[in-house]
Amino acid sequence: MGQLVEVTIESGVAVVAIANPPMNVMNQAVGAELLDAFRSLEHADDVVVVVLCGKGERAFMAGADIKEFPRALGQPGAAFALAQGLHALMDCIDHFPKPVIAALHGFVLGGGMELALACDLRVCEEGTKLGLPEINLGIFPGAGGTQRLPRLIGEARAKEMMFTGTPVTAQWALQSGLVNRVVPTGQALVAARELASEIAGKSLPALSRIKQAVDEGSEATLAVGTWLEARLFDEVFQTSDSREGVTAFIEKRQAHFTNR
Repeated sequence: MGQLVEVTIESGVAVVAIANPPMNVMNQAVGAELLDAFRSLEHADDVVVVVLCGKGERAFMAGADIKEFPRALGQPGAAFALAQGLHALMDCIDHFPKPVIAALHGFVLGGGMELALACDLRVCEEGTKLGLPEINLGIFPGAGGTQRLPRLIGEARAKEMMFTGTPVTAQWALQSGLVNRVVPTGQALVAARELASEIAGKSLPALSRIKQAVDEGSEATLAVGTWLEARLFDEVFQTSDSREGVTAFIEKRQAHFTNR
């Protein structure tokens, strides 16, 4: 895909790997390549699930490239534009019409944490440090962290993480619902790919509508959410995969989905 982001596709699973050693920090070039990668995968017929990871042993992503910050200091509107650019990437992943799994290891800090929060599921290695340490620079998370983290783990826990800037452990992250699974060191990508392969065998039209129903419903009232669910439920009943799935169940055989 590019010099800083690598994409491989196998058996319905795309692996998007950040390759910006040694800490895979987020800079404008990395952000642009990630955005290009996800946009290209959105309509890829051979991709059902995406796994996002960081190359190397030290970090998934250790945050933003602080060297890019000085030009925004004391310049009204400059940091707003920076944040909006980051939001475009995070929103692209958040609203991506296919499941996205983050494989986390090492340091997952700042912009790396916000990138992980934009994914649907998170698989985390033991020993991983996750946090939003921006407060230590006299600033705060500006790539969606103040919005996505409280929705995931609750307002009080999220505020404590952001007020103190202290990273949390993998086990704390698991207990708080920040990550879905904790696996041994060196196994995050393997475990994420195994989970992705399991999901990739399902129907993409149904997967996409589950994601839409949950994401949009969580922002709405229960009445609006259940109406949306009913509309998407009706849509999925018009797909070839739904006919195949129901027929296969009645005929007591394995369903063979074509993602249509």
